[in-house]
Amino acid sequence: MELVACALILLAILERLWKWAAKVRKSGRSISATGFDEFTAAFLSTKRIQLEQQQSDMLLRDDETDGAPPTNRTDLNSGKIVIVLPGKK
Repeated sequence: MELVACALILLAILERLWKWAAKVRKSGRSISATGFDEFTAAFLSTKRIQLEQQQSDMLLRDDETDGAPPTNRTDLNSGKIVIVLPGKK
């Protein structure tokens, strides 16, 4: 396990140096962050649950009609909000 931890730390350092040299500002999630998450999940069951929840959240769609009440619409460009009362469609 010590070897894996050292390899992850070395990977994080090399990745940070590469991003600094290439002047990469924001490129999403880093490889070393994923490695650290998996390493932590090996010891903490709550971390595994958290990672699985994040993965399922990324797969689910977020539709405009999913909110409560589902028929309300907000148009920011025109500055109008349409609110439909229950039973008055």
